[in-house]
Amino acid sequence: MGKFLIIIFVFFTIIGLSQSDSSSSFWKEHTEFNGYVKFMQTFSSDQEGNIYDQSLWHNRINTKYFKSTKNGENEFFLELRNRIFYGEAIQINSQIKEMLDVDLGIADLSFVLGESDNFLYSTIIDRLWYKGSFKDWEWSMGRQRVNWGINSYWNSNDLFNAFTFTDFDYEERPGSDAVRIQKYFKNGTNLEVAGSVNSDTAFIGATKLSWNKWNYDFQVLAGKYYDDYVIGCGWAGGIKKWGFKGESSYFMNSDDMTKTVGSLSVSGEYILPGNKFIGLGLLYSSSGVVGNTDVSSSFLAFQTSAKSLMPTRWSAMTTFVGELNGLTNYALILVYMPGVDFALFMPSITRSVAQNFDLSFHMITIGGRLNNQNTFLANGFVRVKWSF
Repeated sequence: MGKFLIIIFVFFTIIGLSQSDSSSSFWKEHTEFNGYVKFMQTFSSDQEGNIYDQSLWHNRINTKYFKSTKNGENEFFLELRNRIFYGEAIQINSQIKEMLDVDLGIADLSFVLGESDNFLYSTIIDRLWYKGSFKDWEWSMGRQRVNWGINSYWNSNDLFNAFTFTDFDYEERPGSDAVRIQKYFKNGTNLEVAGSVNSDTAFIGATKLSWNKWNYDFQVLAGKYYDDYVIGCGWAGGIKKWGFKGESSYFMNSDDMTKTVGSLSVSGEYILPGNKFIGLGLLYSSSGVVGNTDVSSSFLAFQTSAKSLMPTRWSAMTTFVGELNGLTNYALILVYMPGVDFALFMPSITRSVAQNFDLSFHMITIGGRLNNQNTFLANGFVRVKWSF
């Protein structure tokens, strides 16, 4: 808790020293404050048919200070999430406290501030960073999101912040303790260098070059990803009325160049009449499993990385998104893993009840065949969200 208060104090001290006018008008012109409060009720089942419940209160606070200069801008960000968990699932999962209290960044900004047999209160600062710009240069440092992904579903180019698409309740996605420098050229080309160090001194560093040609956005990258060298590329454009995107990365162990992992993902999107959208995606990951393997129980706990985006070697995705009467949105996501003969189904529906107030229902179900027997797991979620 002491570390948390020191960080808050330092952040606002920097803001105070950077300006001489302490009037309220100054803060209105140079600061932003927003966030949300969510409540989510979860129901989970196991292979034996037992059902467990978990309740979650989730509060996010985003603060930003910004001040323009003659040729650029300076910005400071502090964002944190507070979560209160309680219910049967807390008692069953003995590792949840350790999972919440782990912070892989240089600074430990994750805290479990309260706990009991079926209750946990967690706070984590997942954004604490500075961004500056001067003419065609931009730089940032601190805990931030370095997003290099260009594909719609699976991002092997996203070396610093790969995310799991099943974690629908974390819209902001994880950040990393990183330094980032970008140079913009007049022809639309962008050169970017970024580096990140984790708590165990594990290092990620890479350079990315982006440009536009033939109405396509292209990018290539190269660098060091923990114990591997990595090269990659990506593109985003269109074929007739379809959007067409893709990414590929190739990892080579720095001590043994024969140990390699390759990943390739492509996606297509088509906008239908009536504000509807259909998407198709395909992923190949050489490190994924094949054959008679049960992925149902471990799928939701799978640790996604740029090197391993899915637990299976092949994955195919279909999405269908639409809206009803302008106030209700729905989405259907189906992922089939042919190598292990499992499928994942994620339907959801969101209703705007009032201004800044939403009610949504989500499901994550996974099932398949294992040893000539059917296996099935289901998770249901009811969520209320108020944004401010």
